[in-house]
Amino acid sequence: MKNITVLGAGYMGSAITFPLSDNGNKINLWGTWLDDEIIESSLKGYHPKLKKPLPENVSLYYWQDMEPAIQDSDIIFIGVASEGFVKVFEMLVNNLNLDKEYYLFKLTKGLVEYNNKVTRATKAARDMFTKKFPKKEFNWTSIGGPVRAFDLSERMPTATVYGVSDDKIKKLVPSFSTDYYRIFPNNDVKGTEICSTLKNIYAISAGICDGVYKSNREGKYYNLLSFLFNQSVIEMGKIIRIAGCNQETVHDLAGMGDLHVTSIAGRNRKYGELVGKGLEGKEAFDLMYKEGEYAEGYFALKLVIPWLIQSGTEKLINDFIEKELPLLSMLRSIIFDRAEPASQLKKLILKLGY
Repeated sequence: MKNITVLGAGYMGSAITFPLSDNGNKINLWGTWLDDEIIESSLKGYHPKLKKPLPENVSLYYWQDMEPAIQDSDIIFIGVASEGFVKVFEMLVNNLNLDKEYYLFKLTKGLVEYNNKVTRATKAARDMFTKKFPKKEFNWTSIGGPVRAFDLSERMPTATVYGVSDDKIKKLVPSFSTDYYRIFPNNDVKGTEICSTLKNIYAISAGICDGVYKSNREGKYYNLLSFLFNQSVIEMGKIIRIAGCNQETVHDLAGMGDLHVTSIAGRNRKYGELVGKGLEGKEAFDLMYKEGEYAEGYFALKLVIPWLIQSGTEKLINDFIEKELPLLSMLRSIIFDRAEPASQLKKLILKLGY
């Protein structure tokens, strides 16, 4: 039995407690300052997002209680939204024990703003950790999909990718894997993390199709959905190549697999549907947020361009996006420039066809 702390009591943070606890581990689930109602309800026996009780061997902690939540744990899963990642990780680092060795597993999917730059969460975490503990080893894993939190909490068969580069960390995998939660380790930590960000962006396009066509042409636009899925994979591959990662990651579970589940059943698909129905990008995000749902793809789309620009000049990257990433360009036009979704979809097909 291992002592494991999970940070973030939302969908994924809470869902991961099911396979972790089913393996006989003792779990502490810590909620952020946005999770007070979730913790309160879960203490009464009902998790309001997953619509069920959490496993019996899960102990619950409010955000003020991070120190007791992590004091007996050396394995920590981080499942907070990308927007709050830096603040939560800073809190974590300030409460870690200098004398212990820690193993950190990131469930968070998205880019972050750190030191006035847009960067990967892993890069920001490494910087914060090594500044605080310059002599400590940074034992890190980036977790990818395809994992829908509700399905995982139902103990439905689920495959997931753990991006790890250290055999010492790989030895911990059997402590998390169950007969329904199967873990596939790979060595492409960076590629796994980037794919988990990009799939949230590109899944919005499937939702936009639902918003535009579902009410009057339901069941008649699968061709278009397939076209958009294929274009998403192509563009993810081009971005991964710029980042210097393994192309195989895009065509495996962390890329195509995660994109598929998010496109058919994820919150970013739902976000896209609201936009396709006519809501402005920020308006759709705010509506979901008020309902307790966080569309990661909105902020990922906002941050991906500044992140890419760090790879070259702004003009070079904008030209590259226009020519090589037309679907990403279309999503940016719809979400941030208020372009009309149906006409943008038609323009995209005309642009790419012969």
